[in-house]
Amino acid sequence: MPKTILIVDDEEVVLDIAKRKLSQEGYAVIAVEDGEAALQVLREGQVDLIILDIEMPKLNGYNFIAERKKIPGADQAPVIVLTAYDSMEPIFRRHGIRGYLNKPIKFQDLLLKVKEVLEEGPSPIVSP
Repeated sequence: MPKTILIVDDEEVVLDIAKRKLSQEGYAVIAVEDGEAALQVLREGQVDLIILDIEMPKLNGYNFIAERKKIPGADQAPVIVLTAYDSMEPIFRRHGIRGYLNKPIKFQDLLLKVKEVLEEGPSPIVSP
């Protein structure tokens, strides 16, 4: 059974390319454009990894992280953050984020980070 990855980003190009690349690697991919839609995905079933943009309309990444804790079992999926902001590591560490990539992302780096996070144990790590 392939691992399921939820990608949450308001940039359609990022969603399309990430979905295509990750699908080619054998992952099941669900792509949504905002945090509210992502929460609905989590309510409907389990995902193995979340790739999350921070700046989005409706429900931003920070609020999504807080809200997902209210969904039973949803906070078990590790999170990789995509961000345009530098110096966010202390905030990410506080929220147990497993990794982050600065935008604009290189999709090869994203693939490497996904494999790294999915293969690691339960402790949070943060690395650019």
